[in-house]
Amino acid sequence: MRITFNKLTALHILRVWRSSGRTLTADRHGLETSMVAPGRYWTRRRINACLESVGTSLSSVHGRVQVMVPRPGARIRSRTARNTVYARGLPAAPITELNSTVRIPRPELLFIELGTIMSPIAQLLVGLELCGRFSRDARDPRDGTTTFGIKPITTADKIRSYVSAVHDLAGLEQSRRVAEWLMDEAWSPQEALLNGLARMPLHELGYELGELQLNPRFIVRGPLLSLVDKKSRVPDSLVRDTHVGFNYDGGPHFGEDAPDMAGTGLLDSNTATNMRKAVVADKRRDRDLLVQGLAILPVTKEDFYDSGGIDRVMLQAMSLLERIDQRDYSKHRRVLRRPKLAEERQRLIWSMLPGRRGRELSQELARREPPEATVEDYDITFDNGKMTIKRM
Repeated sequence: MRITFNKLTALHILRVWRSSGRTLTADRHGLETSMVAPGRYWTRRRINACLESVGTSLSSVHGRVQVMVPRPGARIRSRTARNTVYARGLPAAPITELNSTVRIPRPELLFIELGTIMSPIAQLLVGLELCGRFSRDARDPRDGTTTFGIKPITTADKIRSYVSAVHDLAGLEQSRRVAEWLMDEAWSPQEALLNGLARMPLHELGYELGELQLNPRFIVRGPLLSLVDKKSRVPDSLVRDTHVGFNYDGGPHFGEDAPDMAGTGLLDSNTATNMRKAVVADKRRDRDLLVQGLAILPVTKEDFYDSGGIDRVMLQAMSLLERIDQRDYSKHRRVLRRPKLAEERQRLIWSMLPGRRGRELSQELARREPPEATVEDYDITFDNGKMTIKRM
């Protein structure tokens, strides 16, 4: 048997694959007809056996599996499968082989496919995951356990090069736009969301700070060595060619999910000590970066969940960028102060977060027909520094 899964099923498989520590081969293949033994048919049991060969199963995949075939007559005729026919448009060698049974699109093609079924921000976050050092949980990407410290399977430049070279594929228009916002080396979903929002343009409900560099390493040399706690520091991100960036300080820094003492709500001494060490390490990191001339803003989970929290952080970053690096963000501040746009931006941010509210908001935004007061409802123009916002 041999089968090529695509779209959300391929993303699910890829997350299972990466979370187990496996890497992708550099070999690429053409799209071939999915095959079973002569005289046999694709049954639910056979499709499930293919999924089990890569560490998952039909019970873990939401809905029907998605497969890709090279021509209409090669469709898998099974109620378990949904076919995408690629009769034209695919470049040479678009497929990655995971084992003798299962194939999926190469990461760059998968990114394009997701442009047909995901919102721009959701596609961006998956792109940052593919170019980053983490993988979300395959079965529950929103609330499941994230795997950290793994190798990226592609780069932002590879995706941009790929989407500029292919033609006549569904999802290509959005994918070319979103690919421009991609960055390499994201270390966590929270970091990806923060920096993705910072990079996205204003008309997509982002903050448009400019290009960002993720996890740049700064090494102190010379006289400053005597002033720092560690000579090597890595902020989560830096606005490229500036001195301003961000660090996300999440739950582990503040003892979230730590056991209390017999249900009293009090932390045991070891947990309290570890919390203290984490906070002290963060403060010393901030000082070491500051003495090198870098203004790194700390961002917490509460900033995401508080109404207007990320708006406030980004406005603070813009203020620093203007004072330290002489950049002009006056038009950005005017857009961020529009109440209706601010409300929609906050709902978009909340829809991306873990928890029930995020899931419900995400479902609500997906159901909107037509969307109410989303960015597509506004025409935002700038003429000689003057901003005009009109409801479409």
